[in-house]
Order: sequence, then C-alpha cells, then structure tokens
Amino acid sequence: MASVAVDGATDDRTRALGGMANVAALTFLVARAVPLGWTVGIAGGVPLARAAQRHGARAGYATATASLVETTAIMGPARMGIPVPQAASAPLLGALAGRGAPYVALAAAGAAMRTAYYAVTSAFSIVVLVGLDAYLGTYDRVRDLLGFLPSGTSAALVLTFASLVVWSTGAGLIQAWVIRRGLARWEDEVAATPSIAPLRDADADAAAESPHAGALVLGAVAGFAVTLASTDPRALGAIALVLAVAWAASAADGRAVVRGVAIAAPLAISTLAFGLVGGIGSDSAVLRSARVALLVLIAVWVRSAAGSQGLRRVSLVAVRRLRRVGVLADSAAVLGAATPVEDLSGSARRLGGRLRSARRRPVPVVDAALGWIAEESVRLGAQ
Repeated sequence: MASVAVDGATDDRTRALGGMANVAALTFLVARAVPLGWTVGIAGGVPLARAAQRHGARAGYATATASLVETTAIMGPARMGIPVPQAASAPLLGALAGRGAPYVALAAAGAAMRTAYYAVTSAFSIVVLVGLDAYLGTYDRVRDLLGFLPSGTSAALVLTFASLVVWSTGAGLIQAWVIRRGLARWEDEVAATPSIAPLRDADADAAAESPHAGALVLGAVAGFAVTLASTDPRALGAIALVLAVAWAASAADGRAVVRGVAIAAPLAISTLAFGLVGGIGSDSAVLRSARVALLVLIAVWVRSAAGSQGLRRVSLVAVRRLRRVGVLADSAAVLGAATPVEDLSGSARRLGGRLRSARRRPVPVVDAALGWIAEESVRLGAQ
C-alpha cells in the first residue's frame, strides 16, 4: 500500500487514520476507569482493525502506534497492559477481515499474536524481574503441594507456555467476535450519518509542551537501563536517591507519588513472594522487589514531570527521526493529524455516559462501547 503523507498538508485519509487513533486511545483510557474495563479495552481494538481493513495492515499498525503514543502520554508507560496486546493484534485481524477471512481465521490470528506477545513479556518477567531460580523454586513448592504436576525445569516452562496458549486462545476468540461485531456496526453508522472533521494538526500544540520534556525522557530511559542492569544495593540505592531528588526538583504532581505506589506495590509484593517461596533468600528477594518498584516509579515520574503534551511531542519527534522504518513514518503522519486526546473531553464524556447507562454485563458493556466507537468515528471523520 502507499504510505500516508508525512510532510506538507495532511490528506483526508491521514486525518481519518488520526481519528481512528483518537477513538482507540480514548477507549483504552476509559477502560482503566470503568467496571468491566477489560471488555471496553477489547472494543478499543476495533478502530485499529478498521484502519487495516480499509487501508491495509501497514496503515493499521501505524494507527495502532499513534494510539499507543496518545495513550502513554495520558496514562504513562506503567499502565499499558490493556492497549499493547490490542495494538499488536487488532490490525492483523482487520486486514484479514478486509480479505473476507472467516471468524475462525481471525480468532486463530489473534490467539497467535497474543501468544507471541505474552511469551515475550512473560520471559522478561521470569528471567529479568522475578529471576528464573525464584520462578522454578516456586513451581517446585506448588508441585510439592499438588503432587500431580510433572517435575523439572522443562515441565515448568512447558506448562507456563501452555497456560499462555490457553489464555490467548480464549482472548483471541473473544477479540475476533468483538472486532467482527464492531466493524459491522461501523459500516452501518458511516452509511447512515454524514461526517464532520474537527481534527487539527498536532504541531499546533507544540507551545504547550514542557521545555525539558526531552531531557526528562532521556533521564528516565537512563534510569530504566541502570535499574534493569543490576540488583546491586548500591546501584538501586543511587537510583532511588536520584529519583527522589528528581521528583522534588521537577514539576511532577505530588499525587502521582500515591498513584505510583499504588501501581508498584502489587508488582513488588508478588516479586517478593516469588523470591521468598522460591528459596532465593530474603536479601535477593527484597532487592528484586525493590527493583520492580523503582521501574514503576520511574515510569510514573516521567509521565508526571514531562506532562502529556511533553511525552506526546517527544514521541512524535522520535518516530519522525525513524521515518526510514515505513510503519513509523506513517505513524508520525497519523499522530500529526490526530487531535491530542486530552482535547477530546466531550468524546470521553459521551463514552462515559453510554457505559454508565449499560447493564453491568460483558455483552451490554461491549455493545455500549461499540456504539460509541461507531458514532464517534463519524464525528471525528474516521471513516
């Protein structure tokens, strides 16, 4: 497919993709704050599937990347568990739907993409964060209690992968059903309603960015690298001290500390539990737990200190510098055409209103989200 415009005037198709990125990002954001949010999050993949269905897989993934930038700018990088699997799989399902693939093919593709994603993230968590020894030790303790599980390292890893396949298969079946339902509803809404396009170029928002956003992001990346490199108590202590000073010296919202602790605590406690149950020793378990907490707190700090506009602008600059990668070049164009999500408060209120009026059951909540997506896609010119 031909790439979308990167320089000069923004064409209609790029504006439409920008609207789809907006609709997806808003859905992901609201999914964090409502009951049965996981069902809303799955619906957030429909705009990304629509982009791929209408304009090809490359455009779909460009739109997905832009939606992740918008979502990260508002929520920060520490809370992306719902959006990333959708962004990784929904464009593929949309491209297949555009070719007339049946439901089973969409479900299988979604399951395969999710299995790959969860395998990578699980391997990172087991090997880098929790520690392979702690994970295997915990498995052995569970095996001693249950008795019927097979023993050995291979058995632990095979069962872990098998559980990921089962989880991903279930999620793929649900995702394929939601996307087929959402795409059909989108077609009906576009056919029935004339569109308007209130979108504006994101470059007009440059004046609102933090003047130090780039430096703050680079500092956070350096902090991530050092924290991941070692569990040496001196290194972790130095990172904690630097983070405390940075938090005090920056414009970061003090309430973000509370949010950061709320996000970090469950992850740190679970890491500590794996270490203690797995028998790696209390010192190692505490250090690994502290490292996980620091990683989360760094992510929360950079979002608060740089601000949503700062993170958005830095991300836009980064993808433009990587424009030799075709998808990222298109992502820069789509992001440039999208309206900053924080400027779409009316859209978010309309979604919230639909969800509040829906019965607290998965299917009615999904249908409420899909109805808003179809309506808002027309409102934003995302056809």
